[in-house]
Amino acid sequence: MILDVQDLKVGYNKNGDIVHVLKQVDFSLEKGETLGIVGESGCGKSMTSLAIMGLLKNKGLLATDGKIVWEGKDLLTSTNTEWKSIRGKEISMIFQEPMTALNPLLTIGTQIMEQLAAHDRLSKKERIEKAIEMLNLVGIPSPELRMKSYPHELSGGMRQRVMIAMAISCQPRLLIADEPTTALDVTIQAQILDLLADLTKKLDMAMILITHDLGVVANNCQKVIVMYAGRVMEEASKDQLFEKAYHPYTQGLLQSVTSIEEKIDELYSIPGRVPMADEEIQGCIFQDRCPFAGQKCQMQQPPLTEIEGNRKVSCWRYKEIAEGVAS
Repeated sequence: MILDVQDLKVGYNKNGDIVHVLKQVDFSLEKGETLGIVGESGCGKSMTSLAIMGLLKNKGLLATDGKIVWEGKDLLTSTNTEWKSIRGKEISMIFQEPMTALNPLLTIGTQIMEQLAAHDRLSKKERIEKAIEMLNLVGIPSPELRMKSYPHELSGGMRQRVMIAMAISCQPRLLIADEPTTALDVTIQAQILDLLADLTKKLDMAMILITHDLGVVANNCQKVIVMYAGRVMEEASKDQLFEKAYHPYTQGLLQSVTSIEEKIDELYSIPGRVPMADEEIQGCIFQDRCPFAGQKCQMQQPPLTEIEGNRKVSCWRYKEIAEGVAS
């Protein structure tokens, strides 16, 4: 195990009180494994990645409880110097929107070499050669010429490939991809995902793939956690999850996925909305949107419980739901 997130809670200060955006997040990651984190917008997926990268302070947030254990060390106790040596070198991240993540005033080559200069003791000539090698590795044609290009001169797909080249330039052991196909057309999306899958094998990296698309999870992940309102609702292998989902929220997400073969009159959507972080809800956080909510669900938040097959679920009625007798 290279990463173990335990009971992580993250919040911000509001009039002297801490409002938690991550309320209790638990998961682990093995070497070479690809973990998918899925859920609607506002469920805490990106916030979890920022916590792992040590970027909470940039957003005015702080971890109030829990641990992020990276190869035996709790990252939440790390100093700024220790974070700088880990971030980008051992753990790297591809951010959502490459146009805003890349500096529009600097060339592509300068930005990749800046990453290399921060972590590797290379000469300028070696950094140039390494940057060209990375651009070639991610499939950018004429990398020597593209080194001199600015972000606005590249297409969305090419900019995303540059982001990937930057992220893997120091050969991290963990790559976090935060919705890496956002705003790309479906053909380019497939190319980027195939590239990431290929690179994780070539470089022997573990990967956390953050997405709201269960189709992406089905094709690219070995394990999945489903998040809702800052909590993990369900954790399972990909095969377990798609064979039988135990949590009503996971079932709702799966039900909203369609295929070309299906003939439907209306797309399914989970009723209601994700609650705001500062909303006080008694009982299960999902109860007002759940078709199976009972009396106990209104009284107490169910813990994340380990069940058969090393999978976990946070639901009081998961057995009844799985057996089809819940109403």
